[in-house]
Amino acid sequence: MKTIKLLSGKEKKIINFYPNVFKDDVKEIIGKITTGDIVDVCDFEGAFVGRGYITEGTSALVRILTTKNIKVDKEFIYEKIKNAFEKRKILFGETNGVRIFYSESDGLPGLIIDFFNKYVSVQFRNSGIEVFRDEIISSIKKILKPKGIYERSDVENRIHEGVEAKKGVIFGEIPDKIIIEDRDVKYFADIVNGQKTGFFLDQRNSRKFIENHINSHTKFLDVFSSSGGFSMRALKNGAKKAVAIDKDKYALELAKENYKLNNFNGEFDTMEGDALELLEVIVKRQDKYDIITLDPPTIVKKKSEINKGRDFFYDLCDKSFKILEKNGILGIITCAYHITLQDLIEVTRMAASRNKKLLEVIGVNYQPEDHPWILHIPETLYLKALWVKII
Repeated sequence: MKTIKLLSGKEKKIINFYPNVFKDDVKEIIGKITTGDIVDVCDFEGAFVGRGYITEGTSALVRILTTKNIKVDKEFIYEKIKNAFEKRKILFGETNGVRIFYSESDGLPGLIIDFFNKYVSVQFRNSGIEVFRDEIISSIKKILKPKGIYERSDVENRIHEGVEAKKGVIFGEIPDKIIIEDRDVKYFADIVNGQKTGFFLDQRNSRKFIENHINSHTKFLDVFSSSGGFSMRALKNGAKKAVAIDKDKYALELAKENYKLNNFNGEFDTMEGDALELLEVIVKRQDKYDIITLDPPTIVKKKSEINKGRDFFYDLCDKSFKILEKNGILGIITCAYHITLQDLIEVTRMAASRNKKLLEVIGVNYQPEDHPWILHIPETLYLKALWVKII
């Protein structure tokens, strides 16, 4: 077995369930290694610490799969996916759109499996996980029994590692659009051309949170709406009007189709373009809204970009407070790991003070249970949502 020997003390984080061995953790490499190789990781004295696969193109040289001295084979992969599926069965009572497998959180770093009403979207996010491709596809077929499997390995990570992006049908047939249902709201999921793997499954808790704050008088503004997840939830709960803002024309077309699909009574409209510019347009028009959600894409991908991200959220909040009604609610959401809840709190408070608004925090939520947050792996907590009300 090829072996990675660690510098003294570097074994502690692996023993404590952290899955990444970085290049500067390594004392010695025994044997010739290449991306995808299964290797043993040992401490300074050569004692076994864990077993994982090589990803040469990143700072994380080894992704740990197990801290037990067991064989990593087809059965190992099958059990990982099966266990992840078993944990999520409870969710199928209220939705048929579920993340079945979430990378490090479920024990196979780099693997994403999303289930959309009998169809599967799979993503191999790094070069090393590719070595298990056949085993993973075989396990998906046996465990989930899908009608079709579509690959969405068109992520930036792969390109940085010198691995080509991949996209296409792996198994069966994939319809142009799949109808999924989440808490009695229907959505079109497009796993071929849609954002991410086809739908924002990770906003389930946030969509659920707003339900109790909506009534027949509510005017709702859904900023960075994608295909209108928040808008549809607001309309389902009786909102008078919902407006979705996004720069992606196709996403807004999907939102319109979702509106028609559900036969809602409330009014629905869209605005295409840059969010900050459109918020400024709304400010000048002096339109007012009762609830606004701000859910931008990940603009902060490294520590050095945190200040840029904070400034962006500040500008969004500043404009939002100018168009919120008295007692209005603002949801500030980030899917950027490097932006913390405390960052959201601080920029929201500063923007509110500038606009002479006193705020009450009415809720905080994170990603749902099918995107598990593992305490020993800080990176697995990425989605944070802060909900405030003007008082």
